[in-house]
Amino acid sequence: MVGEPLHGRAAEVAEIDRLLDRARSGGGGGVLILRGEAGIGKTALLDHAEARGSGMSVLRGSGIEAESGIPFAALHLLLSDRLDQIDTLPGPQAAALRVALGLARPGSGDKLLIGLALLTLLAEPAGTPLLCLIDDAQWLDRESADALLFAARRAASRGIVFLIALRDGDGWSRTGLPELPLTGLDAADAARLLDERAPETPAERRDDLVEQARGNPLALIEFAAAGSGRLAGVPAEFERAIRDLPEPARLLLAVAAADDSGEPGVVVQAARDLGVPFGALEAAEDAGVVAVTRTTIGFRHPLLRAAAYQGVPVTRRIAVHRALAEVHARAGRTDQQADLRVRHLAAAALGTDETVGAELESAADDIWERSGPSGAASAYERAARLAGDPEVRARRLAAAAEAELAAGRLVQARSLADDAALAGDADETRARVDIVRAGVELEHGVPQAAGRLLLERALTYSAQPVRARLLEEAVFHAWSCGDRATAVQARDGLTAGSVMLQALSALLDEDVTKARHLLTDTCPEDERLRLLAAEVTLLAGDDAAAAEMSAHLVARCRRRGLLGLVPRALAVQAWSRLFLGEHDEARALTREALEIAERTGQRRQVAVVKSIQARQAAIEGDEVGCRALSASADGRAGDALGLLALGLGRPEDALEHLQDANRDATTGPPEVLALIDSVGAAITADRPGAGTEPMARLEAFARDAGQPWLDGVASRFRALLTDDPDEAERHFTLALASHREGGRPFERARTELLYGEWLRRSRRRAQARARLRAALDIFERLGAAPWAERARSELRAAGQGGVRTGGDDLPGQLTAQEMQVVRLAMTGATNRQIAARLRLSHRTVAYHLYKAFPKLGVASRAELHRHVPA
Repeated sequence: MVGEPLHGRAAEVAEIDRLLDRARSGGGGGVLILRGEAGIGKTALLDHAEARGSGMSVLRGSGIEAESGIPFAALHLLLSDRLDQIDTLPGPQAAALRVALGLARPGSGDKLLIGLALLTLLAEPAGTPLLCLIDDAQWLDRESADALLFAARRAASRGIVFLIALRDGDGWSRTGLPELPLTGLDAADAARLLDERAPETPAERRDDLVEQARGNPLALIEFAAAGSGRLAGVPAEFERAIRDLPEPARLLLAVAAADDSGEPGVVVQAARDLGVPFGALEAAEDAGVVAVTRTTIGFRHPLLRAAAYQGVPVTRRIAVHRALAEVHARAGRTDQQADLRVRHLAAAALGTDETVGAELESAADDIWERSGPSGAASAYERAARLAGDPEVRARRLAAAAEAELAAGRLVQARSLADDAALAGDADETRARVDIVRAGVELEHGVPQAAGRLLLERALTYSAQPVRARLLEEAVFHAWSCGDRATAVQARDGLTAGSVMLQALSALLDEDVTKARHLLTDTCPEDERLRLLAAEVTLLAGDDAAAAEMSAHLVARCRRRGLLGLVPRALAVQAWSRLFLGEHDEARALTREALEIAERTGQRRQVAVVKSIQARQAAIEGDEVGCRALSASADGRAGDALGLLALGLGRPEDALEHLQDANRDATTGPPEVLALIDSVGAAITADRPGAGTEPMARLEAFARDAGQPWLDGVASRFRALLTDDPDEAERHFTLALASHREGGRPFERARTELLYGEWLRRSRRRAQARARLRAALDIFERLGAAPWAERARSELRAAGQGGVRTGGDDLPGQLTAQEMQVVRLAMTGATNRQIAARLRLSHRTVAYHLYKAFPKLGVASRAELHRHVPA
């Protein structure tokens, strides 16, 4: 469809776009033949080209099978809007074209003149390139095809782009023109297409549909449509192939098309129950519709399967599903057979049928327990359609909405919740609807509205259990998005609660250790509790444990079809890997999380993932990337911008970015990081007062968390805040001892760097070099470019020779201190900012620049970039 993404067609789209761009830029026209089987996506690519054809005249035509034997029929349709321009053609060309199009008395048509007339007519609008799109070219009459090919071969010099789509094996074998063969989508792209066009498809059917479609997009959508009870069109020749078969063969093919088991024996038994011998399939086999082996009944083309299902009346399809249900009932009571039996009974039901509906609801419960919510959602929804009682229908719709939410299909969840709210008004059902709506709001709408909605709705229920459930959910949703006030208000309305509530209550009281013990000591089976346990473990600073827990959770959620939780769990894993210094792994995890979050419409998780990417970009010194990611992270990346500014030597800017990010250390890693960077920025900017409050909170957090790396960070700041050299030395020594016990390598490198700088300023240059080399090694391994450059500059200032740098061949001879000042000046830092970074007076900075400029042959800061390598 126009405007929709073309999954798995990036290379084809790029080739078409290249042709269009070249024509628009005056580089000439071109031609491309798109060749592939029916339903493979040729028309979709033509649609894309037409949508991208701005700045071009667009002419579109198509071959029509019924007119394929009529000379020039296709050309007549193509030029119907340009017939009045024939008079502008040279006389012989105009005369030949009039004869060809039936506008003049029949005579001997000159093929050359007709081809030239077409070429001239298409190229006639001066200065405007033309895009000519031809679909179903296999059905062009021979004469029209010859004229179009004549023009296409000469398109390059005329600014015309021809895109011609035709079927595999349908002539046009030796045109000499460029071709773009279209093959089937791979499994991943097919799954994405199914997510987009048929998101209600049950999980247990998805792999089967992808396999049956064999990468054919139209077949995939047709199969999904047939399974949901919707009927759609298939190519006419496939319908005709089915229609021309004897009635017994058509009925047997309908059984084979409706069967989901993949077992020929099931088809044979169902056909026998319908009074059709299996031998009736010979006619279909002879006609090339199917290929039959001992283990399979395979349709020659996937769209023939859809045509076979639709090729019998509705009453016969109902009989087919009933026969298949009976076969599965006789076969036994395995889980798969039971599910298939109920599914076929539901497909055969007309109107309301509470007996089948109750069975289907029970089957949906089993499906959720056994294989996850995706398949359960469609079963609940079908069961709701079979319910005569409005309250029963509402209950089943609410269950379907819950399943869709758990499967990560937020739009469908909201729609079903709305339907449930209209169908019934029982308190339990309304409460379930409220929770689904809040879950959708948290991820797809305004996150802060989720907890507030539940808090408000809780007050409308008189039954204490229902009210308590909504209040507990309000605490969870509000805490998840950092809405502390709503979370506290909801918690205070409860007198007791579950393990989740107790853990959240501890978090609101800033007791991370207690929350962690509550969640991890109980080994919860519930995936949401496991997610909360992983998040709290990460918040406590135990990155290795959080990485392991989140990896297990991601695998479990995938296995159970809980796609709604996967991006959030992947975010925990990505944070953990980033903190452990595994940047490539973190980058891959964020890409995966972002792809799933965007596909499922989880806007909040998109912002969360981009905040992780922004933090990584800040560490690595990617200023452009960090700022772009921060801008799209919905205000969640203040810590990243603060770290970026700190790494670039702009501590005052860092403090400004960190003011909002460090207000609450209870909702996730960015807030804890902001505490650390706020203290560091305050010290570097020589504004220790600005770091007093975050330092106090950081020390309290470090005591509670009990993580060595956090103790190391707190100790390094104590060292920098004291005026007593002996006390500073003691704290630095304690910091390194803590870091050696393990934990975040980036923080250890920062401690090594700060200690090395302190030793150099204390004129203990040999000891300083040891610390600075250790810092440089870690920064280089992490790809932390600005921090590595700072360590190199300090090493040179400490007398280290042979330090790798891009500035070794500078004209003139700069001292190490001058080199530091110059490089910071190149970042745009002011004299006072450079002074704060290097712990110099701003007058000393001005003096160093005054001495450096003549050596570099520059007269101002603006010229530094032309003379100093980056």
